Amino acid sequence: MSSASQHPASPEQSMGQDRPGLSRDVGRDWARETWTPAPHPGLPAPSRSPHERAVGQLLDEIKNWRFREGELLHAATPVPAVDPFHWLESNPGASRCLWQNREQTLTLAGIGAAAELSADTAEDYDRLLERINDIIGRQDTAFVGGFAFDGRSGEREWHEFPAARFVLPSIELRQRDGGFRLAVNLRASTRREFVRRKTRLIAELCRLRFTPPRPASAPWPIRVTRRVDDMSFDECQGHIQHILEHIQQGRIHKAVLARRVELQLNDVLPGFATLKRWHHTNGGSFCFALEHGHKLFMGCSPERLFSREDRRVCTESLAGTVRRGRSRQEDAQLEHTLLRDPKLIHEHELVTRYVRDRIAPWVTHTDCPTEAGVVKLDRIQHRYLPIRATLRPGVMDDQLLKALHPTPAVCGFPRREAQELIARRETTHRGWYSGVVGMISPRRSEFAVAIRSALVERNRVLCYSGVGIVEGSTPEAEWNELEAKIESFLAVLGS
Repeated sequence: MSSASQHPASPEQSMGQDRPGLSRDVGRDWARETWTPAPHPGLPAPSRSPHERAVGQLLDEIKNWRFREGELLHAATPVPAVDPFHWLESNPGASRCLWQNREQTLTLAGIGAAAELSADTAEDYDRLLERINDIIGRQDTAFVGGFAFDGRSGEREWHEFPAARFVLPSIELRQRDGGFRLAVNLRASTRREFVRRKTRLIAELCRLRFTPPRPASAPWPIRVTRRVDDMSFDECQGHIQHILEHIQQGRIHKAVLARRVELQLNDVLPGFATLKRWHHTNGGSFCFALEHGHKLFMGCSPERLFSREDRRVCTESLAGTVRRGRSRQEDAQLEHTLLRDPKLIHEHELVTRYVRDRIAPWVTHTDCPTEAGVVKLDRIQHRYLPIRATLRPGVMDDQLLKALHPTPAVCGFPRREAQELIARRETTHRGWYSGVVGMISPRRSEFAVAIRSALVERNRVLCYSGVGIVEGSTPEAEWNELEAKIESFLAVLGS
């Protein structure tokens, strides 16, 4: 299978081949009989909610769509406010996705796939991103997806996840600056495929629900029945000491050690409802979810890789971690430590220098504050420094992605040497953990580093966390940091 190509894996996610035996006339008859046309605009519909009327408007528009080979057909209509987490939880069946920026000024929630693109190696990322821009053209929509940590397709629990995968939803709910809209996308390369996709889109719209699957006040039903750690403290201590030896010998300046914790639950986890609870306690984070088959990769990441609007780009360095305090006074004392501790300052300076050096060839101007700030989450707080720049003409997302990913915050420094050490020492396969997730369109894109994340499969959850090892690191402190990051998700489950 070629890289950066559309996958014919399933009806919901493919741009598949024509179905044998389906004639053009039969396909048209089937399409006419399947959709539920909206009432005439001139007739009153007192029993229909505003959301149902919006669906009816989209159905009326889709009804008049005609086949245009390879062209993206797009329609949108305003809707009253909808909780995107409840909306996605209420509409299972097709693959779902979610992206919400850190400021919560933009949310994209998607159902199904009008187009799906993937790549098997990092060398194919540029073609994949170029194809996304070609498909969208001037339409006001976006692909949602991500990239693996190591630029390779997944193994073991990650085997359904290629090196990169992006989806253009068939049905999308978008919130931008407080306004909501419901939109649909359709793209086909043959007339028969167009009939099938149009019929399926109409059926999905007719089944669309806007109410939560259960009352919001109902007791939280999920609890952990079993926990399995992929390494003990003694094993972690051995890995850290080995990394510190490399640092003392001058081979590297920093390496990031990752850990996995497997949780068995008493019931199937409602992924999007859980993500809403998680995000409620981590409001200053990017929120993402990418569903593929029965697996859902989701998280609340505090770290931006970069955002771009036309030629304006914003990135940041985020490194150095301490716990949150149990009181305001303790929290302020810990923040003072975060900003003054030489080891944490050194760790953050490595990341800042790396980011500035990596983007320098691609920008004409760089601007960032002289003093670091602090990002506070529910259990931990980080040193933070925003970096803004103007891109050189012709520079787009693929150059920035290759320049910045993986950052020292999730990999180490120098990058190649740290990656090689990670591959030798880590006991877990990272997959998309500490990779990149986000949204992309020709005019704007935004990506976060895929940390504070979990891979969910029915009643099994794999949680991931990592720590940066630099000169001065101690096994006890790093183990406590690893545990604090896992506790963020355990608290969501009430465990």
